[in-house]
This record gives sequence, structure tokens and C-alpha cells, in this order.
Amino acid sequence: MSELLLTNARIWTGDAARPWATTALVRDGRFAFVGDERELSVPSDVDVLDANARLAVAGFVDAHVHLLQTGLAMRSVDLKGVTGVHEAAQRVAERAASTPPGAWLIGAGWDQNLWPGAHFPTRHDLDKIAPDHPVALAHTSAHCVWVNSAALREAGITKETAAPVGGRIDLGDDLQPSGVLFDTAQALIYNAMPSPSREDREATILDAVRQAHSLGLTGVHAMDMGRGELAALRALRGRGKLSLRVRAYLSQAQLEHWVNEGTGTGEGDDVLRIGGLKFFADGALASLTAWMQHPYEGGTDCGFALQPVHELEERVRLSLKGGLAPAIHAIGDRANQEVLDLLERLQNVSPSLPRRIEHAQLLQPADSMRFAEIGVTASVQPIHATQDYRKVDREWGERGSNAYVFETLRWTGANIAFGSDSPVETIDPIAGIHAAVTRRTAAGEPEGGWYPDECVSLEAALSAYTTGCAMASGEDARVGKIAAGYLADFVVLSEDLFAMDDPMRILEARADVTVVGGEAVFRRED
Repeated sequence: MSELLLTNARIWTGDAARPWATTALVRDGRFAFVGDERELSVPSDVDVLDANARLAVAGFVDAHVHLLQTGLAMRSVDLKGVTGVHEAAQRVAERAASTPPGAWLIGAGWDQNLWPGAHFPTRHDLDKIAPDHPVALAHTSAHCVWVNSAALREAGITKETAAPVGGRIDLGDDLQPSGVLFDTAQALIYNAMPSPSREDREATILDAVRQAHSLGLTGVHAMDMGRGELAALRALRGRGKLSLRVRAYLSQAQLEHWVNEGTGTGEGDDVLRIGGLKFFADGALASLTAWMQHPYEGGTDCGFALQPVHELEERVRLSLKGGLAPAIHAIGDRANQEVLDLLERLQNVSPSLPRRIEHAQLLQPADSMRFAEIGVTASVQPIHATQDYRKVDREWGERGSNAYVFETLRWTGANIAFGSDSPVETIDPIAGIHAAVTRRTAAGEPEGGWYPDECVSLEAALSAYTTGCAMASGEDARVGKIAAGYLADFVVLSEDLFAMDDPMRILEARADVTVVGGEAVFRRED
């Protein structure tokens, strides 16, 4: 492998001992030198990347993505931002017109909270425009799915069908399935769909990889991965086609399989490695299934646990004993408290394995302190705060002051890893950094920021997308910094984030060059 010299750069290293540099030399995929070019004897045959005085930072890592689903979303009906049932149905109708009868129509991104009355849709809305196609439209939260009658028939769902534990099949006034299924009940629909071929999986993953690189991402922590997706990634890696560093967090649904197979955290190489096992404690805010200490505003419902806490604890214990690090989804304050409790009880089980809570959206103040105390990473998605703040105000009221408490968690000493939950939200880390620093939408709302005391500094946001992610996967000794001996992953940005007079301008920045292991995997053409 040839050597690469990054020169004429303004390098933010992420290394507290030496935060700034102008030059970095890459040899055999790792940084061999980081500092000032005057301190380096430059090799004669080195490849040169002249940054033209632009900012370079360690490669961004997204701590929470659904990789295959991100690729699939690029091919499905996009329902993000639709303002009502009619607009959503029209988009489905347009796709149905060019799709053979009987073929499934797949979409994602709708959110009834944006619609007049915030009412959930029904199968009847889709039956009118796609009677000859099974339709399945994932909610923006991914915690419920909207289907038509044809999809219900394909899945064999009737009014007598019992929902699995941790799920709900909504019934209409006629006591028939309304067309919305929540949490684990979604599997009844997805299991009825034709499985994609191995070739389709691989092509879909590569679509997501290309998008990730174009946004400055050099790695992802891919959540809730099944055997088919893992097999596709392994095949791509075996053929040298995988350029994104993927840490696979496997599906809890196949826990016994992974343990019996001997699959463990750390297995693999620096490109594709097993990260751990993904668990679910509760649902989501948008579907009103997050597990709460007290009822949602104006109601009596507290959401629910997706499985009894003692069962979750035993499965997490089995995972730890089997060598798989747990990553546990928890959104409501009751779910987070219960998960912190069980992780505290399991501290002495395989203590070398990292622990993490995914989302950690609403925390009791006392629980915010416990992440650092018991060594649990808060794997959070800052863009959720800006996209969901109106939902929080409506459904959680004053409790929203304890939601998305990034600065509080940082102040307590907790490790924070930033991500997107793509395709739920954009995988763009620049959008995440902007949300974390400003607590405002791209339109600047709310003015002054939503609970602005929880804004974090630019340095903290960059760290959460780099070193924080490395710590979350137990790899902070070899990735996440521009420092000698570390894997040579970095991104050259179009704008100097540190020189901006207004943090709202962060959104102007783009990845110009993305480098993984010393190899440029993306260059912006313009």
C-alpha cells in the first residue's frame, strides 16, 4: 500500500494531548505521523492530498444505523414530511401505477403527529388506491407499520389473531384490524413479505455505503442485524467490496443461535467486526409505546415494556456470558431506569464487555448520573431532539426538560456516542452535529434552541461522532482520532466549523474527501 500525505490542512485531531496539526502521514492504513510538516522528512514517492487549508477531522462514525434498511429506504416510497393521509396515499398510488399487481409496495417515514388531529391512518385509506397490491408503510419511528387489507390477507391477520408479546394489533370501530400494527406485531407483516435475494441485499447495502461515504462517514454501528444481512456483509468483505467499517449489533431474536454458534464481540477484522447484541426494552415516543413512569399528557397510558424485565435481564445475562456486548433500546424514563437497574445488577458478568443504552431519550435526573457510575455508554441521536421536540412538548409536557440531555450526560462524565437511527432520520453527521450544538431545526426553530442548556460544544459533538463511538465499541485505542498508530480514517470538510460566526451555518458544511484506511472512498466532484 502506498503512503499518503495529508498536507496544508487544519487538522482537529481529537487528541487532547495535541488537538491541532497541519500534516499527517499515512503508512499501511494507519497514521505514521501527525504534526507540523516541518517536523517530517517527506518521502519522495508519497501520494499527496492537499487540503487547501480546509478542516480535516477523524472520520465520522454513526453509532446507530439500520444499514440494510437505509439502503432499502432509498428504493422505497418516501413518506417523510407528508402532511396528511391523502398526500401519503397519493405517493403510494404513483408507485402502484408502475408496479405489477400482487407485488408488495414498501414505504417509510410517515408521522401522524404532523397531520391534522394527529390520528393514526387505517387500511381503508390504502385500499382505495392500491387494492391489488399488498402495502406496508413503516412509521418514521419504525415502531409501527400501516398496511392495507391485501397485506393483512397475505399475513393471515384477522380479528382473531393474537399479537405477540410486546406488540399490538390495532382494531377499528368494527373490531377488525384497522391496518396499524405496533412494535413486535410488525413481524407478522414483515415475515409475510418475500425475502430479498442475496444479490439484492448486497446491492442495497452498497447503496447505503456509498451514501454514507458521501457524507463523511467512515464507519457505522449497524443495529438489529439478522443472519441474511450479516451474510451479505461478509460476502462483500470477502470480495473486497466493503469500504465502510461496520460494527454489527445482532438481533436479539436470534440470541440462542448466535451464542450456540460462538459468535462474540470483537470477532472479525478492522472492516467488519461483531459489536454485540441489540435488545429492546420498550417502544417509541411517536407511536406512544415508550415505557413511562407516569402517563402521557392528557391520558392514562404509560406505554409498555416489550418483554418482562426479568426475561430481558436473563437474556442480557446470557448474551454477556456468551461474549456478546449488550446494546439495549430504551426511550421512556421507566424503560431507562429498569435497564440501568439490570445493567447495574449484571456489572460483574463479563465486565470487560462494553454496555450501552440506545436512545436514552427521557431520563429521571437521578438516572442521568448513573451512566458514568456504572460504565454505560449513552448512544443517542441528537437530530431526534430537533425533529421530535414538538411531540415531546405535547406528549411529555414539562418532563421534556429531562429529554435528550446531552450536556448533562457529558457533564456527569458519561461516554456519549452520536448517531442517526437512519433511515428514521438522515444519516448525515453534519445534521446531527448542528442539532447537538444548536438544539434548533434547519429552519432555526425554536428560536434560541429547545432547552438550550443541553446544547453541547462543537468539540463535544465531534468527539461524540468519533472517539465516543470508538469507546462504545471498545476500540478507542485504534480508531476515532488522527494520531500516530490509529487507523487512517478522516474527512476533509468544505467549511471550517471552528471558524463559523453562527452555529446555524454548520449545515453549510459538506464532506469533500472521505478517506478510510488511507484510501479515498469519496471525492466531491465539484
